[in-house]
Amino acid sequence: MRMIFSEFHSIGSVYHCLYFFSSLSFVVSFMFNYSAESPPPFINFSNISKTVPQTPNTSISSDIDVVAEFLKIVAQFEQNKENCKAGQYDLGEGVIKQYGKNRFKQQALVAVNRANLLTRLWKEAEPEVLNSEYLFFTQVRNFVEGDDEIFAAGNCYDYMEFKDYYLFCPYAYRMEDGRINVKDLSVEYDYLGNTSEFFYSAKVNAGKLENFNFTNGTAQPRYNQSMHGDVINDSVITVTYENGHWSKPYFDCGGGDIWMMTYTVPFFGYKNGTFKFKGTSGIDIALDKVDIDQCPQPEDATEPNVFAGSARCKPETTKCEPLRGLGFKRGSYKCVCKDGFYFPFYDQDHLEKYFNGSEIENEYEKKMKGVENKYDDLYAFQCFMCEPGCITCDDPSPCVLTLNWIMRSILLAISILILCGIPLLVWFTVQYRDVKVLKAASPVLMRIILLGAFFLYCPLIVGYFEASVVTCILRFWFREIGFSISYGALLLKTWRISVVFRVRSAQRVKISDGDLIKRLLLITLVCAAYLTARTIAGTPRVVEGKHVNGLKTYQCSSDWWDHSAAIAELLFLLWGVRLCIVVRKAPSEFNESRFISWAIYNETLLSLFLNVSMIFLQDPFPANPDLMYLVIFIHTQLTTTVTLTFLFGSKMYLVYKYREKGESNGTHTTMLNKSSKSTFNAKQSINMGSAHSNNVNCYTYTDRHEDNECDSLLEKDIQEEFRRLYTQLETLKQRNMKIGNRHLQHKLSAMTEAAQKESPKSSPSSTPLLNGKRVIINLDLFKESSPL
Repeated sequence: MRMIFSEFHSIGSVYHCLYFFSSLSFVVSFMFNYSAESPPPFINFSNISKTVPQTPNTSISSDIDVVAEFLKIVAQFEQNKENCKAGQYDLGEGVIKQYGKNRFKQQALVAVNRANLLTRLWKEAEPEVLNSEYLFFTQVRNFVEGDDEIFAAGNCYDYMEFKDYYLFCPYAYRMEDGRINVKDLSVEYDYLGNTSEFFYSAKVNAGKLENFNFTNGTAQPRYNQSMHGDVINDSVITVTYENGHWSKPYFDCGGGDIWMMTYTVPFFGYKNGTFKFKGTSGIDIALDKVDIDQCPQPEDATEPNVFAGSARCKPETTKCEPLRGLGFKRGSYKCVCKDGFYFPFYDQDHLEKYFNGSEIENEYEKKMKGVENKYDDLYAFQCFMCEPGCITCDDPSPCVLTLNWIMRSILLAISILILCGIPLLVWFTVQYRDVKVLKAASPVLMRIILLGAFFLYCPLIVGYFEASVVTCILRFWFREIGFSISYGALLLKTWRISVVFRVRSAQRVKISDGDLIKRLLLITLVCAAYLTARTIAGTPRVVEGKHVNGLKTYQCSSDWWDHSAAIAELLFLLWGVRLCIVVRKAPSEFNESRFISWAIYNETLLSLFLNVSMIFLQDPFPANPDLMYLVIFIHTQLTTTVTLTFLFGSKMYLVYKYREKGESNGTHTTMLNKSSKSTFNAKQSINMGSAHSNNVNCYTYTDRHEDNECDSLLEKDIQEEFRRLYTQLETLKQRNMKIGNRHLQHKLSAMTEAAQKESPKSSPSSTPLLNGKRVIINLDLFKESSPL
């Protein structure tokens, strides 16, 4: 058949059109002229088969309509068996030749063996054997009885080759009731001539004896009861399967009255020392044993099929599957739903989940006749689409877990509400940047921490939507960049305090905010490089999981890239924990070091909990995207939100507290620029801690425009310390006067007078120095302010 198709395509489009219209006009004329009273003439579809090229599997072209007419004629012949004319009705060369060659080869070999037997009989048998018609009728009956696949068998002799009969053809076939009938076919049907393909082709093939094999052997006939006779050489012509011929399909009127195909092979007679054609040994295969495959032909098919692609399944939602055992008739297929679609009648009353091809063919024929039909209905013979995410389904039930959008929306709204507070915190750091409580915390670094916190909230916004490659990438980037910026800044602030606190010399340590920002930029660049490598080399993907109820879920994958990032975060936080332990005793006027330590401890513990919990929310454990989103939300609030509360809550409290006091006293808010622990009733340890805190803060403030301010603050601290000591001396003096210890009172008075008379110029070594500058202590001021 492929050879026929290649010839057809080489002819060109013009001949293609000529063939098609000629074939179509023939079919139309046949349909109008055919009736029960008028038997069909001899039909040859050889040219029609040439006009049926292989078409795409999903389309039905006008050429395949010719095939449809072809199959329609087959059905019409079967419905009018009683009116057909004796003889063959050829349906075209090669239409289903491949079926006979592939499926019925074993039955054809029986005919080959019987032909070789007849050749030997007609060479060696006695005349009384050769004249026995019963013998030959019994042979063909035995043909049919021995194999249910064989519909009929016959041995048809050539002109005057059996006795003095014009023709002789013992023929056995199965009747409708299952019985086997034997008759001489030549009485009803003259098979001589080139119109009977099964006989003519075998006779032509037998004319070339050199094409056949000769079997040489010996025979030892029996001489008596105990001895063989002389050995006789035996040489006879033999035929093989390849010497036979499968006929074109035809309707056999006068024989079996069915559509059939015939395999015939010649057998030979022997006369005057040579072999010559004697007749044929053949079998008939009823085409009800052969299935027509109208479905699209697979790409890996080795045998052509002219019926391929002629099925009427609607390719949008269905696909064709052949039905076996229905025989040589159209509609021998079923239309099943494609993957992603389901059969619309899924109740128990419809156990067969497909559309029957015969019903579809009938409705399509009505459509071609222009009458009312179901084929053109929008939903007729169509499957319905499955729910999203279903590869296959039996009904409209969902296959994918529906996300809890109400819960997600509530969590997202809370996150956005908290996120809106970040601009307010930025405004706060700008508005009160000159206040001491914010100056001590480095406003620039505080804003950088807020930037990192913004990125840490973004995964909640991205994770709100269904998982995709884009959302998976963005969530990973936001998390790692935000972590590196926010917690990188916190750890660097703690590192600066630890460096200053551990210095034992009087030399001031200069670590400015600019130095910290440079180090923070390096940390962020390293993190960005890792994220870039991960995005390119190990792009996050969406994986399928199973919920506890069996529904499919989709969530971002978790691989060694994610595990590596989690380990790096944990190591970074552990370094921060170590720094927090180092600075735990460092004095801090506003307890910022303590708040930073709490934030780092909190993030370390909760990140460890988050990473462990994520393991149990991934495959092979039951997956739950809603629970994962809730866990991420809780983790973000307990870490990022709590950290911002620690860092900014205390500062906002102090700023607004003292601002209200200043407004109530009618003064400017300058209380936060002074030490609030200068009274005598404060504990000594707190006073010392306050002084040390101011020193630490000034050691860390190394910007040039703040040097003078730091010197002034240190000088005020020294003045405050002398004020405290002088006040204590005066208090002791008054107490001793009350208890009558005048001796001690004279000593204290002498000490006070000595301190007052000491001149800075005469005792330069006794005055304190501040960064190379001499600090003048005026005790008269202290005396005047002391209570008497």
